[in-house]
Amino acid sequence: CVLIINTAKKHPTSDKRFALWYMGWSSLDRRSTLPMLPWLVAEIRRKSEKNESGPAQAREVQLYLSPPLIRCVPANSSNPSVFIFEHKAQFISRFIHNSHDLSYFAYLIRSQPDNPESEMACHVFKACDPNQVPEVISSIRQVSKAALKEESKPRQDSDESFYNSQKFEVLYCGKVTVNHKKAPSTLVDDCIDKFRQHEIERKRLRLLNGQRSSTEAPVEFIMGDDPLSSSLCKVDELETNLIEEELSEKGNGKLDLTSSSNTGSLLGVFPECILEDSDFGERHASEPNNVQPSDADKNRTMLFQVGRFEVNLISPDTKSVVLEKNFKEISSCSQGVKQTDHFGFICRDVVESGPAQYVCYVFQCASESLVDEVMLTLKQAFTTAAALQSSKNQIELCEACPMHDLHKLCERIEGTATSFHQLTHPTHPTFSTIFQCVSLSISQAFFDILVCICCFADHMDGRELLPLSPRALNQDQNPQVSPLTPEQGFGGEKGRRSPADYRALWKKAIHQQILLIRMEKENQRLEASRDELHIRKMKLDYQEVCQCSKEVQALWDRKLSSPCRTKVQWDKEEIHCAVCQGVPKSRRGEVWLLLSQQYRLRHRLPQRQQPPETPYQDLLKQLTAQQHAILVDLGRTFPTHQYFSTQLGAGQLSLYNLLKAYSLLDTEVGYCQGISFVAGLLLLHMSEEQAFDTLKFLMYDLGIRRQYRPDMISLQIQMYQLSRLLHDYHRNLYTHLEEHEICPSLYAAPWFLTLFASQFQLGFVARIFDLLFVQGTEVIFKVALCLLSSHEGEILECDGFESIVDYLKSTIPTLTHSQMEETITKATEMDISKQLHAYEVEYHVLQDELSDAPPPSEDSDRLDKLEKANAQLKKQNMDLLEKLQAARLKIQTLEGSMESFLSRESKMKHLIRSLEQEKASNQKTIERMRSSLPSDAMAEVEMTQLKSSTNGKAKETACKKP
Repeated sequence: CVLIINTAKKHPTSDKRFALWYMGWSSLDRRSTLPMLPWLVAEIRRKSEKNESGPAQAREVQLYLSPPLIRCVPANSSNPSVFIFEHKAQFISRFIHNSHDLSYFAYLIRSQPDNPESEMACHVFKACDPNQVPEVISSIRQVSKAALKEESKPRQDSDESFYNSQKFEVLYCGKVTVNHKKAPSTLVDDCIDKFRQHEIERKRLRLLNGQRSSTEAPVEFIMGDDPLSSSLCKVDELETNLIEEELSEKGNGKLDLTSSSNTGSLLGVFPECILEDSDFGERHASEPNNVQPSDADKNRTMLFQVGRFEVNLISPDTKSVVLEKNFKEISSCSQGVKQTDHFGFICRDVVESGPAQYVCYVFQCASESLVDEVMLTLKQAFTTAAALQSSKNQIELCEACPMHDLHKLCERIEGTATSFHQLTHPTHPTFSTIFQCVSLSISQAFFDILVCICCFADHMDGRELLPLSPRALNQDQNPQVSPLTPEQGFGGEKGRRSPADYRALWKKAIHQQILLIRMEKENQRLEASRDELHIRKMKLDYQEVCQCSKEVQALWDRKLSSPCRTKVQWDKEEIHCAVCQGVPKSRRGEVWLLLSQQYRLRHRLPQRQQPPETPYQDLLKQLTAQQHAILVDLGRTFPTHQYFSTQLGAGQLSLYNLLKAYSLLDTEVGYCQGISFVAGLLLLHMSEEQAFDTLKFLMYDLGIRRQYRPDMISLQIQMYQLSRLLHDYHRNLYTHLEEHEICPSLYAAPWFLTLFASQFQLGFVARIFDLLFVQGTEVIFKVALCLLSSHEGEILECDGFESIVDYLKSTIPTLTHSQMEETITKATEMDISKQLHAYEVEYHVLQDELSDAPPPSEDSDRLDKLEKANAQLKKQNMDLLEKLQAARLKIQTLEGSMESFLSRESKMKHLIRSLEQEKASNQKTIERMRSSLPSDAMAEVEMTQLKSSTNGKAKETACKKP
């Protein structure tokens, strides 16, 4: 029946609608299997086309898609509030697309998704154009995904199975097709040998013909059907990843690897006549298959995730799941015997034509110990999953049930797989239920057998199958398809067209296809731009400190648009003044890149201190031994920020790439806790490669990497310097902390290791980074000192160890906006460079004295003498430091004056050369003039010169006389 509801909401113009024929619906028996579904759809079609009584009659409708609802409205109704039915899109569990008649499709929906015993219904539709069906299905899926994103309370079971999983970094080597689900122990080694042989052959062919493709190779590639290959084929077309070999057993028990022409999809497809969306509506929108892809080059390194009931292979480059296998599809796992750092697993893979086959996927880990850990994790996961599955009190379907025979009959007719897949778990709680099942199933099975016999008989006569068959019906016998019959010919005579008409149709189809392709490309470009803007907005979702005025923004715009900004040094004071006035949040990443380039123009690192020049993309293709530490810290880095909060989302995978690349670049440091926050803040303002270059600048050029070394001597020096600053600038606070034995390492170590990013607000940390690019690591001490001084009174009021530490770790980071601005202003006005250098020298002197000190003696006089000598040495040290500072200043002034002298000298030399050239040119001019004058004129000129010279000499002698 048609329901009429009163609501104030109107259908928005942005919602999609499709003109379809609604054929009807039917409830689904819980003992139904996959091969039965096409026959169920055919039965609904038969009833609707013959106007039989049923739940609904075939009628023309409008299907409205309004997240999260799907609403079926009569075609003659302009009010979407009057509808036939509506339900939530996320409750759809399966799509059915009839492969024999592409204009029909159906979907299954459960009234209560969390209850496996709830009733399921099958709704059948028909489209006027078969090409419209994929668009409708895709639109419904998009509505479902949008609805899942808006759900505030995701299902707990799926969340636990996803988040409580183990992750490992692996290198995907390839896959092979095997004949049996149980393979020998040498399978992985044989696969690796075959992969290497093919790689050698591919390189040989490339050298011979100069082409990248190897069509004459003895093995066959899977390019279109393999989602792993689609994520890898953009990089050098890694053929070794896409090899599909068939292992056949010989009589002697050995394996022979031969080529195979069978290609299959890694994500298994379902039997004929069913288009199954295996993970549709099953995974939460925050999981990694819903994040946006990045623009990095593809590589073979993947994240191997072992969940509660499945294994996933996640690509950090494409930010997507490229392989997903349930435990029940995996038959065995094995480790290489010779290649101990390799492992693989065999799973069932279903192809579109033919029976199911078994495929072995081979991976490589960074070490043998890591492979052992992967194998142990898989074993534990399989055991746990089996225990959980057996605890559900599943009751097996009795083999004598006619539904089992009906399932086998449908399989033989449709040519589907022989495995028995039930949509729901059957239950036989009572004898009456069993009796009803048997009686109903016997009658239904007997009727279907008769129908099948008639179907085959009709098929042998050349006629169509009976309406019960899922194959396409003849439209001439279909009373409901009369509005959908083809139009008459252009010439007015039905069914006959001239060659000119066909040419016009062909041209029209080509033009429409070109227009469609252009529209699709434009739509993809607009969607990519929209997603990029959304991600950028998500990244910069923090409150800015010290907002910029329009004049400052215009100043930065001019500087960032300057063509010589990377080659010409700018005035340091001018840049410092501009940074102190503020940096626009939208262009902060560009400003940081500009400041790093200006710093490198002024300060060139020695060759031995420069980082290796390994490209970022090459580093991503390698395996890192620091993967466990990095993966653990991904969830701890900015856990409340939207960009990094998604487990293995775009933010976390980009952060993993960045940390992994740096751990491989800097082998001395590798990975240390704290680097993730620095890298994460860089990723919020720039791309991965830009963030990697900026991270190298911070680590090497500014010297921050010293505090991450294994010995952490630099961090100890920094803690000593901060303690001495407190002693000199805030004596009362220093004494109070010393009385309670609170050293700076208890509260300030995270400030230095994460550059305040782990505890303070992002806007405040971003301003610290602005100053860091101009002033260096000195700004960390300034900010720490300002924070402690601004809370000195409150800290002095705390009278216990716990209360002081709690205040330092919890209360100080919760700054107000005015306090953050005041702290930044104070930090920009401080100058403690001399003190920091003096404290560093003092620390080294103390360490040398402690290392060279003799063992403790009982003679107190000697101890007093040593203390006096130590005090004198400290005084001498301070005097020497002052002299050293004065000498350095003098050297700097002398170097400056020398540079000015050298510049003046070069200018003078240039002027002399120009004057000499001018003199030479004048002499040549005089010679030419003399040669052109007559002899009489020359004699007069010479006489005039003699007279002038004589008069000049006479004047000189007259001037010399007293």
